[in-house]
Amino acid sequence: MAEAGAEYGNGDTKNGWYVLAYGDEYFASRHSRVEFVSFEYRVSSLAWLRSKITKSVDVELAELHANRETGAHRVRGWEGESDLMLDESVNVLDTDVRQISAGVIVVASVAALEALMNQMLDQPGDERLHRAGLTRKAGELAARWSAVIDRTELDEHISWLRDRRNSFAHRLIDDVDLQWRSASGLGL
Repeated sequence: MAEAGAEYGNGDTKNGWYVLAYGDEYFASRHSRVEFVSFEYRVSSLAWLRSKITKSVDVELAELHANRETGAHRVRGWEGESDLMLDESVNVLDTDVRQISAGVIVVASVAALEALMNQMLDQPGDERLHRAGLTRKAGELAARWSAVIDRTELDEHISWLRDRRNSFAHRLIDDVDLQWRSASGLGL
């Protein structure tokens, strides 16, 4: 990868590296097979997107907190209501926006992983598995590569991803029991 900071200097790089550098902490490319390249690009793009969303929310929250300190958000005669609106904006950013963005990243990451699995399921008759779920695909790949895949560890990782993806989907429809959410540790 070539350094881009000097050429672009626009903050869209990580320590002077291109967007793909964001994937380094999530995915180390140790494979030369073509299907991993697309997966690495997707994961790197999602890591970049997550970074941008987090920074944007942090900047917006800082501005709102500064407005709170200066009172710049207040409308004469509506000071109490102005404070409530500011508090509501802070709450939405700090909870809903962060949770939705985290959920979108998880869902897109799982989709990238399933696309990679579909490419790896390349035997005659595997087309039926392309329509199967994440767990079924992972199980089939683990069975085929039992000599190199720790099935227990893979199952734990797949379960973790599946639970978070499903938790996000249920949150979008407000169908998550608060007791279940706290007991499962699925805070996004």
